[in-house]
Amino acid sequence: MLEVRQLCKSYGGRQVLAPASFVLPPGQCLGLAGSNGSGKSTLLRLLAQIQRPDSGDVLFQGRSVLGDRHFLRRQLGYVPQSAELARELTVGQQLDLWQRACGLTGPPPPEVLELLGLEPLQNKPIRSLSGGMAQRVSIALALLARPQVLLMDESTAGLDQDYVPRLLDWLEGVYLPGGGSVIWCSHHPAELERLCGAVLRLEDGKLVS
Repeated sequence: MLEVRQLCKSYGGRQVLAPASFVLPPGQCLGLAGSNGSGKSTLLRLLAQIQRPDSGDVLFQGRSVLGDRHFLRRQLGYVPQSAELARELTVGQQLDLWQRACGLTGPPPPEVLELLGLEPLQNKPIRSLSGGMAQRVSIALALLARPQVLLMDESTAGLDQDYVPRLLDWLEGVYLPGGGSVIWCSHHPAELERLCGAVLRLEDGKLVS
């Protein structure tokens, strides 16, 4: 179970995320909605520890995981709004680099390559990928370690349309029933309604539902 306790963040004296608290049980998808600039991506970056909170804590299975590298590499998968890839590498090299960073050995899980159609792209340079291809690689990186928690920030935005239903079907039919947990940030009500047992809405950095 992931538990967020009073997590908050300010920039230059302006509060962009008021103290936020919620619980995400295993096997559940929690939706995150709100207008652009409402604080959704900030909240996910804090949970992924791309940024440090001003105060508050994040617990997983009852213990604090702030600063826990093993949790971040092996139990948490994060898909940012825009793919953050090494343009000088090939797709295969990018996947291998992240595997090694996670302390994993062997080839990438074949089910991940199949889900996202990456086998034919292994030797393709990252710099030559379309936006949709790059998003597929970004999602694959989040799945390589078979994490127990996924943070998905507008993950279907820019994704090749053939892969949107494949991803949703996999989350709904495989990942969540297997005990995984998801925070799904989206502007698409149909996605939120399909995947999420509950939806939190952010307005001006404050959770309102």
